[in-house]
Amino acid sequence: MNSNLIGDAGEYLVSYCLSRRGIAAALMNAGAKGVDILATDYGKNVVSIQVKSSQGKSQPRQWIVGKKQPSASNHFFYVFCNIWEDLHCEPELFIVPSLYVKESVNWNSKVPLFKLNSESAERYLNNWDQILNIFSK
Repeated sequence: MNSNLIGDAGEYLVSYCLSRRGIAAALMNAGAKGVDILATDYGKNVVSIQVKSSQGKSQPRQWIVGKKQPSASNHFFYVFCNIWEDLHCEPELFIVPSLYVKESVNWNSKVPLFKLNSESAERYLNNWDQILNIFSK
């Protein structure tokens, strides 16, 4: 599949997952840097989300995160999506705090990658609670 379509599919999938949990999700313009989705509980709280999608081929799971370190915060998350070529396989979504991404990536690398080992994959797989907890405060 085309990488742009995979990226779009990931953003729409994350928006769907948030909306299904009662959180309003607004997709940013294509030119917005560093944030793909703003999620809100109708103005009380806002969470910024950067979505990174792949076709789920790589083991260990890894995604290119760009060359610039994020301005990490407690209200900024990455959602890493594996969207399988096999249409019978459900996508995997890993909800990861930006602080963890910032600490885990070698930003001096020619191609900075975020990698999940089996332990962190288990911790972050479909872990929407870390975002939902911000909205329950």
